[in-house]
Amino acid sequence: MKVARALFVGSYRISHACLSLKFDHHIKNIDQTYIFTNVPFVQLNQAFINHGIETSKFIFVEDEEMDSRWPTMRKWFFDNDHRGSWLYQQALKLASVEYCDADVTLIQDPDTFCIKPYSCLTDDGKPILFILPNETHSPGYYRALNSLGIKRQTPHCFVSEFMPMFKEDWLAAKHELETRNNCDAFDAIINSVPFEDGLKWFSEYEFIGNWTMTRREVEMVEQKRFQYKTLDELDNLTLDYNCACDAIPKLADSLIFDWPTHTTIDFDRIYDKVKKFR
Repeated sequence: MKVARALFVGSYRISHACLSLKFDHHIKNIDQTYIFTNVPFVQLNQAFINHGIETSKFIFVEDEEMDSRWPTMRKWFFDNDHRGSWLYQQALKLASVEYCDADVTLIQDPDTFCIKPYSCLTDDGKPILFILPNETHSPGYYRALNSLGIKRQTPHCFVSEFMPMFKEDWLAAKHELETRNNCDAFDAIINSVPFEDGLKWFSEYEFIGNWTMTRREVEMVEQKRFQYKTLDELDNLTLDYNCACDAIPKLADSLIFDWPTHTTIDFDRIYDKVKKFR
């Protein structure tokens, strides 16, 4: 069974990707890495190289290529949505499962990295899903499941920044979405999400995790995530956790990318805080 990893690197997450990729050896049994991005290849590739990351085996996919194949994803932009591309990136993650040449695609956000080994499949091929036990989020996260004709399958939360999905499960979801809603799959999903105070709240992780549970047996593993709210809090990271997640309220206070030099500001000092977990 072929397994790909799809890493989503927006322009404001380049520095996070440079840090997360330092911990890639903890993610096991990945055959190919795809980098989905809105940053030109030359610039992003140089940024990775400048941080000592081997890029020769990465496949870079820019947003324009994805838009050409699935143009209805662009409808996930809404006027007056201060979050910009937040919804659109979730549509991209769903489309990536169909794009990647693999049986299973592990979707990953770059602001979270593992400090202990993680494989997205068991030895007998069941998906291993990170969970946050007994957490519930916005109603829109679960209303979207109506577009598939299913209900929430578990009281646990799948919003972990890691999610494996079988390609055959996504293709089955697309068929169900289009048949049940008599429209394009991406239209069916976003149309099912209600506005809450002028915004639509959707989670690709809840959508995939709950759908997967209706399709196959899964194994759940608690994500013991260390959420740091300042960079200096990384000094407190320990092996009591299995993942580290950026929860800094303002991007300006987090890892900052310097475009003229294509490097992360103060990267070595920040990396020194966590490199013992490699």
